[in-house]
Amino acid sequence: MKRCRSLSWPRKSIVIAALALGSQACSPATQPVTTRFALDPLPSLAPTASPATLRFYVSDLHMVNAHGQATPVRLTAAPPYQDERTALVSLPGDDESGNTVVHGTVPRGDYVHLEFLLGIPFARNHGNPLQAAPPLDRPAMFWAWQSGHKFLRLDLGNAWSFHLGSTGCHSTSAVRPPQDECRRPNLARIRLPAAVATDGQIEVDLGALIAAVNPTTDENCMGSYADADTCRRVLDALGLDAGTGRCLADCRGQRVFRAARR
Repeated sequence: MKRCRSLSWPRKSIVIAALALGSQACSPATQPVTTRFALDPLPSLAPTASPATLRFYVSDLHMVNAHGQATPVRLTAAPPYQDERTALVSLPGDDESGNTVVHGTVPRGDYVHLEFLLGIPFARNHGNPLQAAPPLDRPAMFWAWQSGHKFLRLDLGNAWSFHLGSTGCHSTSAVRPPQDECRRPNLARIRLPAAVATDGQIEVDLGALIAAVNPTTDENCMGSYADADTCRRVLDALGLDAGTGRCLADCRGQRVFRAARR
């Protein structure tokens, strides 16, 4: 971190110097991070399965350089869709406006990848929902105090739904937060080319996510993911092991999020 030097100036010059230098004298230069999300066209499904609504949380954004060093992205506080650590993406929009863009800043540098966590880290996931501030205050994105938030919610009309969140969370009751990390966190870490954070776009491929799903016959996937082959394959598309709730090979095999084709 850049340090401020002690300078010896005449007293009358201090105010003028402070105005001239501003905060740049002590702060590293930053560059904007603007991550845009868009739905890849949904494959043909039964009429009862449309329209589709998709919402998901994005946290713990980092830019990664060629040496593998990760630099945190500080999100811009912009209620109701994001605070400085987490953003809620809504595609194509579960309300009038929806939200497709995540904004932040990062120290200036040469980066090759953008990484983000699909979901909410344990330390933030199990707070009191009645006291939560945006974007963690959405009732539709919350299960229970014990199990926390839905990291991703996909509803194909009234036909079929996939709600992703942590499972195997233990506490004295459903209205008490767990003290220890849930047995199956179900947090996917997504890595993409750095260009998606500047002049690019991230496509969300619903076709890849639900390739194994028949929305007219399959049961919903809302927690017991390892109990049904369809749900296991949905988690596999995100790079997650349904049995452990953890990434397979750092989730590098995920097939849902990709840099938009040019």
